[in-house]
Amino acid sequence: MAARPHPPPARTASPFLLVFLIGLVALALGAGLLILSFDQRDLRLPGAASLLLGVVMTGGYLTNKLFSGLYADPLAYEPPWAKLGRGEGPPRLPAPGKLAAPPSTPVAIDKLVDFPEPAPPRRPPMPVSRPAQSPPAPPTWTPELFDRMTPHQFDAVCATLFAQSGLETRVQAHGPAGGVTIWLYSRNAQQDKSQPVAVAVCRLWPGQPLAVRHIHPLMALMTARQLKRATYATASTFTDNARKFAKYNGINALDRSGLLALIATRTPAQQQALLAIALDRR
Repeated sequence: MAARPHPPPARTASPFLLVFLIGLVALALGAGLLILSFDQRDLRLPGAASLLLGVVMTGGYLTNKLFSGLYADPLAYEPPWAKLGRGEGPPRLPAPGKLAAPPSTPVAIDKLVDFPEPAPPRRPPMPVSRPAQSPPAPPTWTPELFDRMTPHQFDAVCATLFAQSGLETRVQAHGPAGGVTIWLYSRNAQQDKSQPVAVAVCRLWPGQPLAVRHIHPLMALMTARQLKRATYATASTFTDNARKFAKYNGINALDRSGLLALIATRTPAQQQALLAIALDRR
């Protein structure tokens, strides 16, 4: 007849539990005495002592309970990889097409745990060859260049442009607002060389089309000096009536397109000289 297992021995009440109960009684008694001390001040000191005693006793019990649960048996803890080292861990699935090892076969831990493989050495990146940048193209004459000119730059460009025609020029400035009158003299004149053969008026007039009233003073100047040819140069445009008036009175109306066409007739060296004046920011 098989022997019956003995029942586990009954656990005796811990002495700390009795201390905890006494502490609860002391807390209740101390709280009651403190409440009664509002009428009888003599009970204040015994109530405070009883309350302090209850706090110490119950606190000691709770602290002992807490730490006894955390550190009950520190040697009984076993890390999970210890069983793997003894071959007692869960079996690892075999690779496709291979038989699983018998349960009794010890398996090394490095075969059960998938350790990351070392990364292959990285090669330094190959230097990227950048194409050689070509030097920026030199500036050329464009219609937008007139928008960046100051009135005095425009006057200097016009004076140089008419001087490149082979005629002798005498420039008369109009004042701080800009604008010049250029008298043109022929070097091969057989008669009076002090008499100009033509006159040119140059003014920037940015963003404003020129009307007849702007050209009319030039016609009066031609009549006073008995000239048959004249030119009005501007970086702006002319109205239709102003062009008709200029053509009827022998005046060559040069807007920015006409000036660009006239500059294109000069030699490359002369064009670069005009461009240097237009780009000078002094």
